[in-house]
Order: sequence, then structure tokens, then C-alpha cells
Amino acid sequence: MIADRTWKTRCVILGAGMTPKYVGSLTRGRVGIVADASLTEHRNRLREGDLRGAPALDLKATPVSIQTLRDVIEFIQVHRLDTIVGLGGGSILDAVKLAAMFSADPSLAIFVERHAKRSGLLVLPPIPFSNKRLKTILLPSTVGTGAEVSAVACLDTAVGRRLLASPHLAGDAAVLDAGHLTTLPRTLVLEGLLEAFLRVAGTMIGSSASMFDDDGHHLLRRILHVGEQLTSRDTPDLRLAAARLSMETHTGWSLMGRNPYGARHWYVANELAYLTGTRKMTATAALIPPVWAEIGKGNAAWGSEQRLNRLWAEVTQGATRLNPNPARGMADLIQQWDVPRVVPASKETIRDTAAAAIRNWGGVLPMLRGLDVFQVQHVLRAATIQDLPDGSPAISKREEVST
Repeated sequence: MIADRTWKTRCVILGAGMTPKYVGSLTRGRVGIVADASLTEHRNRLREGDLRGAPALDLKATPVSIQTLRDVIEFIQVHRLDTIVGLGGGSILDAVKLAAMFSADPSLAIFVERHAKRSGLLVLPPIPFSNKRLKTILLPSTVGTGAEVSAVACLDTAVGRRLLASPHLAGDAAVLDAGHLTTLPRTLVLEGLLEAFLRVAGTMIGSSASMFDDDGHHLLRRILHVGEQLTSRDTPDLRLAAARLSMETHTGWSLMGRNPYGARHWYVANELAYLTGTRKMTATAALIPPVWAEIGKGNAAWGSEQRLNRLWAEVTQGATRLNPNPARGMADLIQQWDVPRVVPASKETIRDTAAAAIRNWGGVLPMLRGLDVFQVQHVLRAATIQDLPDGSPAISKREEVST
């Protein structure tokens, strides 16, 4: 992933149900709402408060496609919006962020079409007139992605899932409302905490030593502590704390001075999720133990063995339920937090995933530089269940769900 602190997002933390009475102070001009179609109750409350009468567009929480962007951009243009409020998980917020940029500069669509085949990462050119970009107010209903403050977004293209980066993708305001997290199953709150944990841990393991290492270790200990509490009791305050920690992985100091491409597991998980149709964190949870096992064997192409061992020892002090071996301990944590990690894949799918990972992120590109197809296949075989005949994908890509 990428850490980018060049764009300042106003972060607001509210008690349950406070957003409808506060969000109006963050908007300007004509306002529209883009919401997850399953969050009609929360959307209606917004329209009964400060956003009374605001037009709304409901979207399914699926990975963002070109058609999704067209729908949101059309919504923006029809209502001539100045501010767009996004309510939902990572895919909904990504759709809002990308649509705000693409509507301000339609040439970005041509740029993406031309460059999507070259790399899994597309660094978008600056918007020539940034004042034409809509103001974005992002209200997350999930934990983990930190999409409300991150300067990146995922987009499914004709040639695969791409990571788009730009300082203008970070929201102008990010509002955490404890009430928006109430409908999220506890297992997904814990899954989100795991995503936040691995964002920091993976980047630290793939980077050299930094003066901010203590900040990273401290944040990881806090994530583990909140996760441990959530396994025994589930409260609105704990959910809000989890969301704050997820946000802090992007806005805090823990990723400062790091290799922005250090979390190498993410790029392989991205391809595995896309090609099998599994959820991103299911693919990630399956991959992390074998990737960390490779690091523990001294395979420096995946990360530093010394930094992995130090990180795990630092953040698991007193955590007697977790194995002191990092790879085994991570497998313990995934099991204790009940995060699914079963990814069936045929031998052909493994070959395709490894080839796509190296093609989109490896070779001369910095994300998976130093790794080859065979090394990626090795961890994929350890991470997946090969119980399907060759030529049979595990799940149709059209059955993808939100990440």
C-alpha cells in the first residue's frame, strides 16, 4: 500500500446519531449523498437532518468498476453538485473519491485507459483546476480500509483491479459516527482491525529501521488490545475505537519514513482476490502466514526476518495466547478473531495469479521487485486449497463482494 500525508483531511469523531445534526457545517453549495444500498436507515436520517431534501444515489457494495464511476458522475452532473457525501464501506467511499476527481478532470479516464495495462499502480496526474473538484465528506460504515482518509482507491478495469493514487483522493472531511458502525457484524469489525494491523506491520517489515518504529509498535499493540476486548464483548465505544485506529494507520506517524510499497503481501492478495472472486481480507488472511513463514526462513525478498521477529516480540508482550513464532502466531490471531481464510483455487488459478502479480507489480516495478513467479506460486500453494480441476475458477469474478 501507500502512505501519503500530503493531503490534509479534517477528521471528526462523533457519538452515535450525531452526524445528521453536524454534517451540514462541513458542506458547501448543492449537496448529494451516495450511500450503500443496505444503509437506507442511516441515509434517511441524514436527509431528515442537515441534508434535508438532498438527492441520493444508492449503490451496491461491490468493487468499483468503470460503470460505477459513470453512474456516480452522472448523478453529480444531473444535480450539479458542489459537495458529495459518501456513506458506506471502502468500495462506496472509493467510488465517491474517484468520481469527484474524474468529474473535475474527464481526461483522467483516458489516462487510466492508456496506462492500466502497464502497472497495477496508477499515480494520477494533478488536476489542472483543483477548485473544480467537488468537496468530499466521507462517512465510513466499516472498519479497516481507512478509505475516508487515504490517498488511494481501487478500481476494477478491463485488465484487472488497479490501485489509483493521488493526494486529491483523500476526503476533505472524514466523519466517524459510532451509529454508522452498529450494523456491521462483529466478525467484520475484527477483520477490519486485522487489515489495519497488517497495513502497518507489513510496511514496517518491508522497510528499513525508522525513528518512528516505536510509534508503529505502539499502534499495533493498541490494535491488538482493542481486538482482544472485542472477542469477549462488543460495545459501540469499542467499535468506534477500532474505526479510529484504522484511520490512524493513515493519519498517524507509524508509516512515516517507510518504504511505501513495503507491505508486499497486499499486491499478491489483490490479484488472488480478483481472480478467485474472494474478499480481499479473506485472501490476505490466507496469504499472511505463509508469507511470514518465508520471511522467517530468511527470504528477504518478502521482508526482513530481523524486523519481523522484533515487531512480533514487541507487540505481543503478554499475549500468551499467541505463538511467539510470528507466522504461527499470526495464524493463531486470525483463528481467534474468526477471520475466514479459506481460498479454493485450481492449479491454473494459482499460475494465473502469480503471473498477474509479477506482471502488474513485479519486474522493474518496486512493489514485488526481487520476487519471481515461482516464489509467488509457492506461497499461493501454501495459502489456498487446490481441490478444483484445472480450468475451473474458484468463484466467478462477477460474484465479487465489497472489500
